[in-house]
Amino acid sequence: MSTNFDPHFGKRDIETPITNVDAFISIIKCSIGTGCLEMPRAFCNAGWLNGLIGTFVIGFIMVYSINVLIIAMYEISKVHDLRLLSYPECMRIALEEGPICLRMLSPLAEFTVNFFMCLYHFGVCCVYILFIADNLKQLGDAFYQQWSYNLYVIGLTGPLVSLFMIRSLKSLVPFSMLANIMVITGFSCILIYIFEDLPPLSDRKMFNTIRKYPLFFGTVLFSMESVGVIIAIEHEMANPKDYLGCTGILSLASLFTLIIYAGFGFVGYWRFGCQAYGSITLNMPSDMLISRLAKLLFALAIFLTYALQGYVVVDVLWHYYLEDMFDEEYRPILEYNTRCAIVLSTVLVAVFSPDISIFLPLVGAFCLSILSFVLPGLMDLCVIYTKGHRITSSKFLRDIFLIIFGVSGCIAGTWEAIITIKKDYGYINEGNQSLLYYSYFL
Repeated sequence: MSTNFDPHFGKRDIETPITNVDAFISIIKCSIGTGCLEMPRAFCNAGWLNGLIGTFVIGFIMVYSINVLIIAMYEISKVHDLRLLSYPECMRIALEEGPICLRMLSPLAEFTVNFFMCLYHFGVCCVYILFIADNLKQLGDAFYQQWSYNLYVIGLTGPLVSLFMIRSLKSLVPFSMLANIMVITGFSCILIYIFEDLPPLSDRKMFNTIRKYPLFFGTVLFSMESVGVIIAIEHEMANPKDYLGCTGILSLASLFTLIIYAGFGFVGYWRFGCQAYGSITLNMPSDMLISRLAKLLFALAIFLTYALQGYVVVDVLWHYYLEDMFDEEYRPILEYNTRCAIVLSTVLVAVFSPDISIFLPLVGAFCLSILSFVLPGLMDLCVIYTKGHRITSSKFLRDIFLIIFGVSGCIAGTWEAIITIKKDYGYINEGNQSLLYYSYFL
């Protein structure tokens, strides 16, 4: 094995590499979605001071964990003299070379990572369709006539297929930039309404009871994290050495995102308190022009983001399982067919399960806690094991912390999601439990 190759600084052979600015824009767009609209509700579960602190603490751990993951992937690629190893491949190699007690898990590593990534991002795409259709229906009912909700969902098929035919992240950057502008404009419309009549801040709690904190944790984590897209962006960068570190593209973009999440959650909770709905736009009068404008802008922004989230699903299904099954001359058209099938699948799920968003916190809690904390900690633990680090070393303790943090988040988030599902299906009465349902968590 050669150790001279460095995948971090080495030149990458990418057909359409993305620049640092492109990466910054894409990270912001994949992180800021409809979940930001629920941050005021999340602050209700934490309190405004606890919410501000918690948002930045959870965000810091998220970014740090992704840095640990990508650095571990660099180390594995460097040792094996390989370029651009994927998350699943690195996970398999790490387990193969890690502690003996973990090596039995290596045959399942690639499938496990791919399964969780596919399941989560497919779910995100389904919720995006539901969000877009819901906002368009509200606008249609106000300006034209009342149509069936499913007609709006089905009507999105053609536009989504057209957008999803774009194959490279580089080509999606202009759409991400336009979506970011729409999101910022939409937030501005909401903030104009919020700041019109703010009550005294003393009317709002600084801290809330600890039993409601899992709801806050879940909202922040599962709204901002998109590990599959973040790794895909790094793999497509022309200058990957600029991606990590305190002043790297990932840290700067994440800091910008955290400020938006914390600020929006704070002022939204300040204005509406615990009367804030799952989507803050629902607190705005439906007959207001500014409210309708905000809904239209968010619907268009999420539409333009659909392909960015779906990129991970295509990357996993096509490049890992389908591409090698066909001759090279047929691959381009078959890849387009695969993309079309993915869009149709998300549309069908949205049509037949219009309340799917209540199940996705369960999928998100389970998938993202594993992908973003447990597996990065486990991978890095295997890497430092091969280097001879002792179990008392700071890196080893750091990895154990990430694993425990991820497992705890997984258990708490999954439990809360199950309680929420039971409540929404009538198994739990409103007066007998304290956990409140939150919609559109992404």
